[in-house]
Parts: sequence; C-alpha cells; structure tokens
Amino acid sequence: MKNSYSVESIANSFLRSSFAGDNSITPMKIQKLIYLAHGYSLVMRDISLIDELFEAWRFGPVLPSIYHTCKKYGNKSISDYLKEPGYDLLSTQKTTLHINDPQVVEIINFVWENYGLMNALELSDWTHEKGGPWDIVIGQKGERFKNQTIDNELIKKYFEERMIDNGL
Repeated sequence: MKNSYSVESIANSFLRSSFAGDNSITPMKIQKLIYLAHGYSLVMRDISLIDELFEAWRFGPVLPSIYHTCKKYGNKSISDYLKEPGYDLLSTQKTTLHINDPQVVEIINFVWENYGLMNALELSDWTHEKGGPWDIVIGQKGERFKNQTIDNELIKKYFEERMIDNGL
C-alpha cells in the first residue's frame, strides 16, 4: 500500500471516468475533484493522497503542477491523459500508474459519483466556502498573500466537520 500518489495519477483516475462517460472535465474541475479526494483521504486514511501541497491562489485551492500542465486547455475540456512520472517520452504509448489501494479507489469513486456531475463553478463555490481552508488562508494574508500553502491539517479538520455534518 502506498502513502501518496502523483497528482497526475489521481487526475488520470478522474479523467478515465470522464472519458468512459459523457462528463467532461476542465482544468478548474480537475483541481476541485483532486482537492475533494485529497480531503476525504486525509480523514479516512490519515495520510495525504497526493505528493504535492495545495496552494491558496486568488481563485481557489490549486496544485501548481496540474495548473501548469492543464493551462493549455484554457476553460475547455481536458482531452488526454496527463503524463505521469515514469512516462516514457520515446514511446508513443501512454503509461498510467495503477492505483492499487482499494481505499483510494473507493475515495476516488465516491468523489466522482457525488461530485463528478457538478460543473467547475459549482465546485469552485464550494471550495471558496466561508470558513473553509482556502478562505482561512486568504483571510490570514489578505491582499498581500501570494500562493500560500494550505496546511493539510486545516483541510483534514474541515473535511472531518463536513463528513460529520453530512452523516458520513
């Protein structure tokens, strides 16, 4: 069992579900889906789902590597899997790291089933919720902030409260 996964591996898990159905994912939406899965993982597994920390950017929680990888799509749907660590640049065949932890698969499926049909703006409104991790970090720094890290403990606490409120 692995502690954390590359952000690309988690993104590709959501993209796989998207490509299998008729539900597109924009760069903004993939950020929010990963954020949700990460939050649930912190509570359910007590460890980080991903190998990168979220940052509080002006327009919400962001994984910088996903932002830079996906910005070429603008506000259009992501049309291909993301290159993962270990990707063979000389090969034309995509490689996807297999997520073999059943609890991680369950979390990803839960997030997709419960939030996958929401659009990016609906998910964004949720991540900007007053008193949420992003809001707290932005509130601490005000207009002087610049891409501050959102502490995983803050995310975990927020998701614990949210899960209790929703009876999970």
